[in-house]
Amino acid sequence: MDIFLRKATQKDADLTFEIEQDAYKEYSEELYSTEIESHRKYFDSAFIQMVEYKNQTIGYLEVEEKNHSFEIINIQIQKDFQNLGLGSRIIKKVIEEGEQKSKGIELQVLKNNPKAKRFYENSGFQVYFETEFEYKMKFSHANRILRNKVD
Repeated sequence: MDIFLRKATQKDADLTFEIEQDAYKEYSEELYSTEIESHRKYFDSAFIQMVEYKNQTIGYLEVEEKNHSFEIINIQIQKDFQNLGLGSRIIKKVIEEGEQKSKGIELQVLKNNPKAKRFYENSGFQVYFETEFEYKMKFSHANRILRNKVD
Protein backbone atom coordinates (compact mmCIF):
# COMPACT_ATOMS: atom_id res chain seq x y z
CA MET A 1 0.00 0.00 0.00
CA ASP A 2 2.32 2.71 -1.19
CA ILE A 3 1.46 6.22 -2.20
CA PHE A 4 3.32 8.37 -4.67
CA LEU A 5 3.57 12.12 -4.93
CA ARG A 6 3.88 13.73 -8.33
CA LYS A 7 4.32 17.38 -9.22
CA ALA A 8 1.01 19.02 -10.06
CA THR A 9 0.40 20.67 -13.40
CA GLN A 10 -2.16 23.20 -14.50
CA LYS A 11 -4.27 20.26 -15.73
CA ASP A 12 -4.81 19.28 -12.08
CA ALA A 13 -6.69 22.50 -11.23
CA ASP A 14 -10.16 21.04 -11.75
CA LEU A 15 -9.43 17.91 -9.72
CA THR A 16 -7.98 19.88 -6.80
CA PHE A 17 -11.07 22.12 -6.94
CA GLU A 18 -13.42 19.12 -6.70
CA ILE A 19 -11.48 17.53 -3.85
CA GLU A 20 -11.24 20.81 -1.95
CA GLN A 21 -14.91 21.70 -2.33
CA ASP A 22 -16.01 18.28 -1.16
CA ALA A 23 -13.72 18.40 1.87
CA TYR A 24 -14.46 21.95 3.03
CA LYS A 25 -18.21 22.05 2.64
CA GLU A 26 -18.53 20.01 5.82
CA TYR A 27 -16.64 22.60 7.87
CA SER A 28 -17.19 25.98 6.32
CA GLU A 29 -19.29 26.14 3.17
CA GLU A 30 -19.32 29.93 2.84
CA LEU A 31 -15.67 30.38 3.80
CA TYR A 32 -14.40 28.07 1.09
CA SER A 33 -17.04 28.16 -1.60
CA THR A 34 -15.50 29.54 -4.73
CA GLU A 35 -16.07 29.36 -8.45
CA ILE A 36 -14.19 26.93 -10.66
CA GLU A 37 -13.10 29.74 -12.98
CA SER A 38 -11.56 31.65 -10.08
CA HIS A 39 -9.85 28.48 -8.84
CA ARG A 40 -8.38 27.81 -12.30
CA LYS A 41 -7.21 31.41 -12.63
CA TYR A 42 -5.35 31.44 -9.31
CA PHE A 43 -4.25 27.79 -9.27
CA ASP A 44 -0.52 27.70 -8.69
CA SER A 45 1.01 24.25 -9.07
CA ALA A 46 4.41 25.39 -7.74
CA PHE A 47 3.83 23.98 -4.24
CA ILE A 48 1.34 21.21 -5.05
CA GLN A 49 1.98 17.49 -5.33
CA MET A 50 -0.77 15.14 -6.41
CA VAL A 51 -1.30 12.01 -4.31
CA GLU A 52 -1.41 8.82 -6.37
CA TYR A 53 -2.67 5.56 -4.92
CA LYS A 54 -3.43 2.35 -6.82
CA ASN A 55 -2.96 4.10 -10.18
CA GLN A 56 -5.39 6.93 -9.50
CA THR A 57 -5.10 10.46 -8.21
CA ILE A 58 -6.88 10.58 -4.87
CA GLY A 59 -5.76 13.87 -3.36
CA TYR A 60 -3.10 16.50 -3.11
CA LEU A 61 -0.48 17.96 -0.80
CA GLU A 62 0.37 21.65 -0.86
CA VAL A 63 3.60 22.54 0.93
CA GLU A 64 5.66 25.70 0.73
CA GLU A 65 9.35 25.43 1.57
CA LYS A 66 10.63 28.48 3.42
CA ASN A 67 14.11 29.34 4.73
CA HIS A 68 13.76 27.53 8.07
CA SER A 69 10.57 25.50 7.72
CA PHE A 70 7.99 23.83 5.57
CA GLU A 71 4.45 25.17 5.71
CA ILE A 72 1.76 22.62 4.98
CA ILE A 73 -0.91 24.68 3.28
CA ASN A 74 -3.28 21.83 2.52
CA ILE A 75 -3.61 18.07 2.54
CA GLN A 76 -6.75 16.73 0.91
CA ILE A 77 -7.71 13.11 0.34
CA GLN A 78 -10.95 12.11 -1.39
CA LYS A 79 -13.50 10.83 1.13
CA ASP A 80 -13.50 7.28 -0.28
CA PHE A 81 -9.79 7.02 0.54
CA GLN A 82 -9.81 8.54 4.01
CA ASN A 83 -9.14 6.51 7.17
CA LEU A 84 -6.76 4.16 5.33
CA GLY A 85 -3.60 5.65 6.85
CA LEU A 86 -2.73 7.55 3.67
CA GLY A 87 -2.69 10.95 5.38
CA SER A 88 -0.26 9.61 7.97
CA ARG A 89 2.01 8.35 5.20
CA ILE A 90 1.95 11.76 3.52
CA ILE A 91 2.76 13.55 6.79
CA LYS A 92 5.58 11.07 7.40
CA LYS A 93 7.09 11.95 4.00
CA VAL A 94 6.98 15.68 4.84
CA ILE A 95 8.47 15.06 8.29
CA GLU A 96 11.29 12.98 6.80
CA GLU A 97 12.09 15.68 4.24
CA GLY A 98 12.04 18.31 6.99
CA GLU A 99 14.39 16.20 9.07
CA GLN A 100 16.78 15.74 6.13
CA LYS A 101 16.85 19.49 5.56
CA SER A 102 16.81 20.41 9.29
CA LYS A 103 13.55 22.33 8.90
CA GLY A 104 10.53 22.47 11.15
CA ILE A 105 7.01 22.06 9.82
CA GLU A 106 4.06 24.39 10.41
CA LEU A 107 0.39 24.34 9.48
CA GLN A 108 -3.01 25.77 10.35
CA VAL A 109 -6.18 23.82 11.09
CA LEU A 110 -9.73 25.10 11.45
CA LYS A 111 -11.05 25.05 15.00
CA ASN A 112 -14.29 23.48 13.83
CA ASN A 113 -12.33 20.49 12.49
CA PRO A 114 -11.32 18.60 15.66
CA LYS A 115 -10.66 15.42 13.67
CA ALA A 116 -7.87 17.16 11.71
CA LYS A 117 -6.44 18.69 14.88
CA ARG A 118 -6.28 15.25 16.54
CA PHE A 119 -4.69 13.80 13.41
CA TYR A 120 -1.91 16.40 13.50
CA GLU A 121 -1.43 16.07 17.26
CA ASN A 122 -1.11 12.30 16.85
CA SER A 123 1.50 12.99 14.15
CA GLY A 124 3.60 15.05 16.59
CA PHE A 125 2.34 18.59 15.97
CA GLN A 126 1.62 21.00 18.83
CA VAL A 127 -0.54 24.12 18.94
CA TYR A 128 1.60 27.22 19.41
CA PHE A 129 -0.95 29.94 18.61
CA GLU A 130 -4.66 30.25 17.98
CA THR A 131 -6.96 32.76 16.36
CA GLU A 132 -10.72 32.99 16.45
CA PHE A 133 -11.06 30.41 13.66
CA GLU A 134 -7.92 28.29 13.59
CA TYR A 135 -5.03 26.71 15.43
CA LYS A 136 -1.47 27.26 14.29
CA MET A 137 0.57 24.13 14.85
CA LYS A 138 4.19 23.16 14.44
CA PHE A 139 6.25 20.02 14.36
CA SER A 140 9.67 20.04 15.91
CA HIS A 141 12.14 17.23 15.31
CA ALA A 142 13.51 17.86 18.81
CA ASN A 143 10.03 17.21 20.26
CA ARG A 144 9.86 13.99 18.25
CA ILE A 145 13.13 12.78 19.75
CA LEU A 146 11.96 13.62 23.28
CA ARG A 147 8.58 11.94 22.67
CA ASN A 148 10.27 8.78 21.40
CA LYS A 149 12.43 8.62 24.55
CA VAL A 150 9.34 8.85 26.75
CA ASP A 151 7.38 6.27 24.72
